[in-house]
Amino acid sequence: MSKMKIPSILLALSGAALAVVNRATAQSPDTTQLGTVVVSASKVPRPADVLTQAVTVISGDDLRARGVARVSDALREVPGAALVQSGSFGALTSLFLRGGESRYTKVLIDGVPVNAPGGYFDFSHLTTDNIDRIEIVRGPASVLYGADAVTGIVQIFTRRAGGQSRASLGARVGSYHSLDIDGDGSASRGIAGFSVGGAHHSTDGVLPFNNEYRNGTLSSSISLAHSSIGDARLSARYTAAEFHFPTDFNGQPVDSNSYRTQHRLTVGLDAGRNLTGNMQARLLAGSNDVSDLTDDIAVPFGSTTPQHSAFKSRDYRRNVEARLAFFVPSNATITIGGTYEKEHETNATGSGDVGAPTTQTDAFKASRYNAAYYSEILGAPFDRFSYTLSGRVDDNSDYERFATYRVGANVELLPALRLRGSISTAFNAPAFNQTRPTLYTVGNPELRPEKIHAAEIGITTNFRPDVFRLSASYFAQRFADLIQFVNGPPPSFKGSFANLTAATSNGFEAELQVTPMANLRTTASYTIVNPRVAEIGSGYDGGDRVGDALLRRPSHSGSFIASYVRPSGISLGGVVTRVGKRPDLDFSQFPSPRVTLPDYTKVDLSAELPLPRLGGGGFTLTARLENLFDKKYEEVLHFAAPGRTILIGGRASAIF
Repeated sequence: MSKMKIPSILLALSGAALAVVNRATAQSPDTTQLGTVVVSASKVPRPADVLTQAVTVISGDDLRARGVARVSDALREVPGAALVQSGSFGALTSLFLRGGESRYTKVLIDGVPVNAPGGYFDFSHLTTDNIDRIEIVRGPASVLYGADAVTGIVQIFTRRAGGQSRASLGARVGSYHSLDIDGDGSASRGIAGFSVGGAHHSTDGVLPFNNEYRNGTLSSSISLAHSSIGDARLSARYTAAEFHFPTDFNGQPVDSNSYRTQHRLTVGLDAGRNLTGNMQARLLAGSNDVSDLTDDIAVPFGSTTPQHSAFKSRDYRRNVEARLAFFVPSNATITIGGTYEKEHETNATGSGDVGAPTTQTDAFKASRYNAAYYSEILGAPFDRFSYTLSGRVDDNSDYERFATYRVGANVELLPALRLRGSISTAFNAPAFNQTRPTLYTVGNPELRPEKIHAAEIGITTNFRPDVFRLSASYFAQRFADLIQFVNGPPPSFKGSFANLTAATSNGFEAELQVTPMANLRTTASYTIVNPRVAEIGSGYDGGDRVGDALLRRPSHSGSFIASYVRPSGISLGGVVTRVGKRPDLDFSQFPSPRVTLPDYTKVDLSAELPLPRLGGGGFTLTARLENLFDKKYEEVLHFAAPGRTILIGGRASAIF
């Protein structure tokens, strides 16, 4: 498609939608009956019931009540999400959403993208401290968020100040010499408010030596809001983590001093101004900086003298977005905007004798820029019907211009039954080390982005949403131009990367929420997904074959969550997680054969016991029991997962 035709398509799309909404005459729906409002699934907030894609919203208060400290553990309860942790606490943790690759989910903190160039994000250091909620949008979202948002997005929102000033301090101890301490507070006055939180987490890990993990997190937000003028919010989150790992590539504990550290700072600004009664302008800006260090002292192969080695890297993303939203009287919203982003990566490898300065053996530096413009139309011309039309163009300095779109509709078939469907596209950008030469590879600047075409249809019942709610979705996805490694020829044997394969991932998700009484809530979900290799190019020399299942993704998974709260404040909770069989590779052999990891069921319990209140404060005893039956399982072959974990503590809170 030529560069001149793409903007014309967006203009035509906007014009067509204007014609549709101008002919609509229905009154606005009663949004007070539509439940949760979601901000991640479109450019303007929308009630969850009228969206055209599957969305899950997880409450931060609910996670804290159940003692869930890691975002990765919260995501395990989401339909379509498969989490893979490479062993102990703090180990590399990947998310496979709807059977897609681990680099196919965009992660945002208060609107700021935090993925590494190429899309991957390690969830091992992301905690639930001072989080207000997590929104998970399942299905392609590049039309909203650009590269990386292939099978969905996960967005973390920091707590905001409420109507009352509050503060809390909690601590707990437990198995593996675990220690968790956290504190937070918030206050507001007039149009201004702020929240702040800090936490420390530590454990000795599951292995007998060199398996410690430490995590410190600070977060804050400042907000201003005036109903007739606009609003503004500035947020920041800083995490410093250190993970010690004795394992080699085969999961064997052989190293007594290897460790990794990470420092991440994310800062975001979101400001809006009401220009008229029917038009609003918004400006978003963000920065995400990540510094990593991997350090080790070991005896290299073929030597008898220990050597010190270190790998340092720094990534950052800077982004700014401006948009205008027009609220059309016939109950439609038209948004037009643009974004600009810079990605940068530097890394260096050094080695040398123990006790002496290291000598740099390799260095890498790369940057790229992306400009995008988009149009989104959200309409509800009739009380029982809503639609989405959106298009976007990304113009990147590394690869050819790429266009994405989304078309969706939501219709109420019966007074309590809604049907939704959508067709959409998305893409994932190549990583820097795939397009540029490194010490061991030849860069391929001609790489194309990986792309997806997807269709989805779903139903939602709303007979008694306070008692019973069922939602189900069927999705069909095709991934094309997948980037694969190609072995290099002699004498250098330097490999390269090429767009060589295609895959499909079709499946079914269902979620049932039942609240039989006011103080008892249950949620059950189940996912069936079939991610498979669909096509292999002539230059591919890997081990996959057409029809092979994609690695580390279960075809069947599900969860059951129950929580019970007595009027006195005593609460009990339980989660049962079921993960089916999934393929992996046995790297202890060469060539590495395929193996099947067995299915497993894991049970977690939690409880809170509030003590009698004294003055304006309160104290609550807390308990959490993870892996109740001490199930032995592996999410990565030869890397044992944590066993039974008991955590006991308390929380003091006050309202001023």
